[in-house]
Amino acid sequence: MFVITVIVITIHHKTLFSGNLITADAQTTDTVATLSPVILKALPEQTQPDDTDFRQYGIYRQSAPRAPQKAATTTKLPLTLNKATHISLIGNNLLDRSQHFGYFESYIQQAHPAQQLTISNLAWSADTADLQPRPDNFADTIQHLTHEKTDVIIASFGFNESFQGKAGLAKFKESLKTYISDLQTRQFNGTSGPQIVLLSPIANENTANVLAATLNNDRLRTYSQAIQKIAVELNVSFVDLFTPTEKAMGNTTTDLTINGCHLNAAGYKLVGQLMFQSLCDIPLPKLNEAVRLTVVDKNKQFFRRFRPLNTFYYTGGRSKTYGYLDFLPAMRNFDLLVANRNQRIWDLTQGKNVAKIIDDSNLPPLPDTTQSRGANRWMSAEDELKSFIVDPRFDVNLFAGEEEFPDIAAPIQMRWDSQGRLWVSCSKTYPHVYPGNEPDDKLVILEDTDGDGKADKSTVFADDLHIPLSFEFGDGGVYVSEMPNLTFLKDTDGDGKADLRRIVLSGFGTEDSHHALHDFAWTPDGDL
Repeated sequence: MFVITVIVITIHHKTLFSGNLITADAQTTDTVATLSPVILKALPEQTQPDDTDFRQYGIYRQSAPRAPQKAATTTKLPLTLNKATHISLIGNNLLDRSQHFGYFESYIQQAHPAQQLTISNLAWSADTADLQPRPDNFADTIQHLTHEKTDVIIASFGFNESFQGKAGLAKFKESLKTYISDLQTRQFNGTSGPQIVLLSPIANENTANVLAATLNNDRLRTYSQAIQKIAVELNVSFVDLFTPTEKAMGNTTTDLTINGCHLNAAGYKLVGQLMFQSLCDIPLPKLNEAVRLTVVDKNKQFFRRFRPLNTFYYTGGRSKTYGYLDFLPAMRNFDLLVANRNQRIWDLTQGKNVAKIIDDSNLPPLPDTTQSRGANRWMSAEDELKSFIVDPRFDVNLFAGEEEFPDIAAPIQMRWDSQGRLWVSCSKTYPHVYPGNEPDDKLVILEDTDGDGKADKSTVFADDLHIPLSFEFGDGGVYVSEMPNLTFLKDTDGDGKADLRRIVLSGFGTEDSHHALHDFAWTPDGDL
């Protein structure tokens, strides 16, 4: 946990320096920063217990099973969806971002209430058929498909590769054919090979800021046609998303993307409908918003299990020291959270009455851990100031503290804006979300309205953030890091609080939650 005391050093009433003093403790929630020296005695490193109860929840490249291979399967549309069919999404950012919107999943769940489908999003931003980098000892896609006992694979490739143009087309076709051919032979569910659907890339659209359609659509069309030919050759199914999205994006009155290539909510709703209508030979159901919101919540819990923060401690070099009690019981509980949400989805699609709040009382308590280094001694702001040895030319005063402004507890970064206000990003969630909790991290604005050198007004610009390591003003709003995403926040109605929230970029590393996307700034050339 991070805790701050904000200080301002002045000379002749001119601000010379502002900063924050931070103490980090990844395991305790009662650590308090002090300005006086504090000696902490580190406890011995945690050792793994002898029992193996939790080991089943670890999914590691070194040990996770890979589905056996037999004769290749073929796929024809519409899909065959039996009871308890498990659908896995793999590929690039088209499907990775879809988890935040939930349209396709909602349509297919609503249309098959008796089947009790399970859908797992294993997509990863920028994945290609032959390049899928992962953290150290993180299980690969085949191992995760095996873990999920996958019956149906929906794969999205081609957008990233399309930037290689005609020169890269032959390599792309070879790589995709090799990859899909291997997937066809894998008995992920233990009895038969998967049904496989290849999606084409979506079209790009021209926006006010970038002519993405003009720049990219010819290449995307070529790569989409190549994917279709591979699907025919391998006897798997193909869904053409390029042609209908190109037509829809020709309507200049509405935008379907945030930047010409990444879909917004309206874009994902359209693509969800197109996917459903291509895969299922039944009418499109009317969207049930309660189902969609539950799907989004389920995806959020699954993501925390599939791609948790601090994977270096879960799968990597520190897994033997910290990974057992810190992560494996949490993985078990995230599995239960996902199962509870899947049950709610099935109940909603079957028209059953459900409680307003999902019952997660079946989560076992997490075991105690012993690697904490303890808590620092609490000092009041007055005592902290007394402990300073200050050059007589300087004055030190407290501008804002968490005792007066509780919202700035556990801060990480601060910046002054052009109005002289201090913005502070704060995270009680650090180092990562634990099962059953939701992040309530904040971006807080502090103001000195009477000019006495002390903050007297506090406004929460945004809450519900996820470990905002850094932020920077720009484009009428604020760019905020929320691993693995870069998010843009904006106040569009002038009430001083963000009401627009958009994921701008995805796929930043999550190996360590404070060694990642942070401390960014604008260059003189205008680059962030």
